[in-house]
Amino acid sequence: MAKIVTTQTFLSRHVRAKDQILLVNPPVEETRYNWRRWNQPLDLLKIGSWLKAHIGCGVDLFDLMQPDKKGKVAAKWLPRDRRYYSIKGDRYPVRHFGLPYQSLADRLVSMKTERSEPTQVWVTSLCSYWYESVAEVCRLVRQTLPDVPIILLGQYVRLMPKHASLACAADFVLSQPFELRSQQGAFDLYGKNQPPFWALQVEPEIAVKEIKSAVAQEIVDFTFFEEDICRENGQPLIEIYEKTRDLHERVRFHIICGLHPSRLTPALARIFVDKKFVELHFEEDDSGATLDIDSYGRARAYLQEAGLEMTTKHTSGFVWLGRPGDQMEQLILRSFQVLDAFGGLILKPFSPTPGSEEHQTHAEYLDTVLHREWTPHFFPFSELNKISRQEYHDLYRMAAFLNERVRNKAFDFLNGTLGAQMLRKSLQREVWKIEPNSLRLAS
Repeated sequence: MAKIVTTQTFLSRHVRAKDQILLVNPPVEETRYNWRRWNQPLDLLKIGSWLKAHIGCGVDLFDLMQPDKKGKVAAKWLPRDRRYYSIKGDRYPVRHFGLPYQSLADRLVSMKTERSEPTQVWVTSLCSYWYESVAEVCRLVRQTLPDVPIILLGQYVRLMPKHASLACAADFVLSQPFELRSQQGAFDLYGKNQPPFWALQVEPEIAVKEIKSAVAQEIVDFTFFEEDICRENGQPLIEIYEKTRDLHERVRFHIICGLHPSRLTPALARIFVDKKFVELHFEEDDSGATLDIDSYGRARAYLQEAGLEMTTKHTSGFVWLGRPGDQMEQLILRSFQVLDAFGGLILKPFSPTPGSEEHQTHAEYLDTVLHREWTPHFFPFSELNKISRQEYHDLYRMAAFLNERVRNKAFDFLNGTLGAQMLRKSLQREVWKIEPNSLRLAS
C-alpha cells in the first residue's frame, strides 16, 4: 500500500539533485472522450520546470495522450472481451484513447537497456473514475523497474488518496496539489516532437512568455485551463491578448472552459470579436432551478454590440446533463434557451466530484454505484432521476440535429417563422420518443 504524504514532505525528504525523474501522463479508457485533443498534462509540465529549477534534477516526460500534428489522439476499441461495459442492461462500447500501454513498457525497457532508467517515476491523474488506467501504468512500471519508486499525483489522488493507495502499485501518494500557477511549463520536455497546441493559465506574465516561446516554434493554437476565464473583470486575459495579438497572424485562442455568461464584460466581448478567438464555449449559469436568462441575454448583447455574429461556429453554450434532480422538460427547455443565446449547444454530462456537495447529499445512493460507473457518460444519477440512459442519449440526438448548420448557420429559433415555432414545440413535446437511429449522434 502506498504511503500518503504531503507534497512538501515528499519533496524535502525524497527528491535530490542526483535524481532522474520520469513524468508519465496515462492513457484514458472511456466510452467517449469529446475533448481528448485538449488533454495536456499541464501539471506535469509545470512540475518538471519546478524540479529542474529548484532541485536541479533530471526530468523526462512520456505523454501517452499527446495529439499528433493534426490534433488527433490515437484511439482504438478495447479487445473483444473488454469492448463493452454493461450497466442495468445498457451496453457501452469502450475505447482506449492514447498510445497503447505497450509503448510505455517499450520505453521503460529501452531506458533500462541503455542504463538511463529513472530513479523515480511520477504518474499524474485526472478524473477519479479513470483510475484503472493509472493503476495499469503503475503495474507496468513496477513490473519493468521493480526497484524504482512510483509517485502518484493529480486530481484522482488529491480527491481519493486512500483509494489510490490501495488500487495502485505505487510507493507514495501526494495528497496535495503543487502550487505552481506562477511556474512556466517545461514544454521543452517534448523535445522536437512538440504538441500542436499549448495549454495556458490566465497568468499574464507566464502566459505571454509561453505564447512567445510557442510561436517561435511555429505553434499557434492555445487553450486556457481555467475555472474562471473572466476573473478580475477579464483584465488578465485582456492583458495576455494585447501583448500577444501581433506576434503572429495565425495565433488562435480556444476558450473551452471557465467562460461564464454572468462574468462576461463589454471589454472582453470586444476582444472576443477578434478572429484570434476561434471558439467560445460558455458554461451553464444557474439561477436556482432555472437558467439565469438575464445573464445570457446580457452576454449575447455584449457580443452582438461588439460585432460578433452569433449563428456561426464561433460560439456555443453548455447544458449540464445527468445532474441529480434532472427533469426531462427542464433539460429540453434549457437546451433551446442556450441555443437561442449562443447559436450552438453542447450537452455536458455530469459526474459528482468525490467529497463535493452532490456526493455528500447523495452518498447513500452513490455507495451503490461502482466508482468506475461515476463517469459522466454512464449517467450515474440515471436511476435516481428516473430518466433512462436511452432517454439521455435521445437528448444527444436532439442536440446533433439542432447544431446542424446550413450555410454556416445553426437552426435559428429566433427568426419567428411559423415553421420554426411548430418544430420547436414539437421537439419540446416529443424529443424523448425519437427513434434510436433517426438522427446522428453528437460526437
